[in-house]
Amino acid sequence: MARGMTADSAGAEVLRAEIAALRSEVERLSAKDAITDLVTTYARCCDVGNDPVLLRPLFTDDATWHCDGFGTFEGGDGCALGLKAVAGEKIWWSLHNMISVQVTFDPSGEEATGFWYLWEAATLPDEHTNEPTATWIAGTYDARFRKVDGGWLFSKVVLKLNMASPIDKGWVKKRWPDGTRKQPHFVTLEAGETYYWCKCGKSKTQPFCDGSHASGKVEPVPFRVETSGVHPVCGCRYSKTKPLCDGSHLNLKYDWSLLGKDGPEIKA
Repeated sequence: MARGMTADSAGAEVLRAEIAALRSEVERLSAKDAITDLVTTYARCCDVGNDPVLLRPLFTDDATWHCDGFGTFEGGDGCALGLKAVAGEKIWWSLHNMISVQVTFDPSGEEATGFWYLWEAATLPDEHTNEPTATWIAGTYDARFRKVDGGWLFSKVVLKLNMASPIDKGWVKKRWPDGTRKQPHFVTLEAGETYYWCKCGKSKTQPFCDGSHASGKVEPVPFRVETSGVHPVCGCRYSKTKPLCDGSHLNLKYDWSLLGKDGPEIKA
């Protein structure tokens, strides 16, 4: 007990400290609940065709959304409209299951990091016939959250796909859709290994070179990856990050009118 402090005042000090600790824990748990609700709301918005009007309020103005094979969407408007464009082009129906959301708060309490699993039933167009195909999609999400005007929003979302497998075949027989000129080739690559990407489009071992270019002037492109794992390799040959896919094959069209905006001016 500090000098000059009575038992009553010491007890009151302890009580104040305990109340402050409890208040801090309640605030943390309330914030975690709010972030978990945000993740669930995101899933529900995705399951109604990635409605941009519903999605836009979930993102900060400077937010980014990224998934290998789909590309990067920038800004809150870009995230909402990019996801809407993906729904129209590649995911015709979905039922998202967001599993085991983990949240870690920054010391400031104003930002946080999140992780959760994705298990999704979806309808995708067949890569060869364009017929609707029942598909299992699985992956993980990593995210950053920021507190804005008392509420929590996404400031960064990264989806890492683990598979997109037709239900009638299953992931053992077919973990990914076939790579074509309209979508990437999902292939397992080893860090440090040198690969040769087919640039001429004639190889029968796409996306890798088989020597077919020998009759022409187009040479294969050697490349390496920094991390081992599944990587989307460009099949359309329009990617700005060749030989890796940047989503250019989707040729996404942003309908700014959905957000009541004209959109950015296109520079000539």
